[in-house]
Amino acid sequence: MLAKNAMPVPYLRWTAAQMAHIVPLLLSLVACAMLLHSTSARAQNIVQAGLPVIDARAYILMNAETGQILATKHAYRPYAIASITKLMTLYLLFQDLQSGHLSLQQQFKPCPAALHTGGSTMDLRAGVPFTVAQMILGMTVPSGNDAAVEAAHLVSGSVPAFVRKMNRTARQLGMLSTQFYDPDGLPHPNNTASPYDIALLTRAIMTQFPQYMPFFQHEHFTYGGITYPNPNLLVGRVPFITGMKSGYTDAAGHCLVATGTQDGVKLIAVVLGVPSFHDEARGFWKASWQSLKLLDWGFARTLWLPGAPQLERTAAH
Repeated sequence: MLAKNAMPVPYLRWTAAQMAHIVPLLLSLVACAMLLHSTSARAQNIVQAGLPVIDARAYILMNAETGQILATKHAYRPYAIASITKLMTLYLLFQDLQSGHLSLQQQFKPCPAALHTGGSTMDLRAGVPFTVAQMILGMTVPSGNDAAVEAAHLVSGSVPAFVRKMNRTARQLGMLSTQFYDPDGLPHPNNTASPYDIALLTRAIMTQFPQYMPFFQHEHFTYGGITYPNPNLLVGRVPFITGMKSGYTDAAGHCLVATGTQDGVKLIAVVLGVPSFHDEARGFWKASWQSLKLLDWGFARTLWLPGAPQLERTAAH
């Protein structure tokens, strides 16, 4: 029942004539929404003519000099990145080296936090000194989590302070789809970044710290009597490859950032989520192969076979 003096609310009724005007309008709005979604999806994926199939969850191919994006798949979505995280750890370490806070030949003994870090390791040992240069190679080749935690302590005094610096720096670089929770990339559900963000970080390392790029070009690293191979199988095998970083967890799959230089052109290929295999060596082989296909195609398009899309059309039979 209505309260006293309350005005009844009229039912909304549409006449046939009104419906004739409203229905086409609603259909137009739906069509516009679908068009916007389709345009957004196309913007997410730039697949150029002749690009081979890249078996990965997401990828991006970027010109390191100009920032031009040559090919993408889901490049702006955040994904688990595993030890690709260490690129930010290295970037901040390079900043400290450039500022003079640290030097490559400085020696330190491992902190307790580094010694108790699990996962991949460069095998830091209690009381045994290491140099900063060895620590860098411990991250770039065997992807040592102990080396990454040690770097965090040397730069910021603690892992939490270092992670805050990682996230501040990510925002400064324009990495808006990235969130770091540790310096090493050990599994965390919210430790994610997009291929585009990783390409931005890689480009920043290449342009701001070219003097440290040789650290990414070692096929092997020996420390404490143990020789570790580089999971980036392109390093030392493909002449134009200059780095850069591998990563693997069950959630991330096999991931690889591969960089290369040909005739002055520098390209960055970020490949995330190559299907995982129980045989880890096989997974990194496949990630290396997907990255090489991207780089080869990119160099062909920029150097040897510049764009002529009309020549790529096949004649109808």
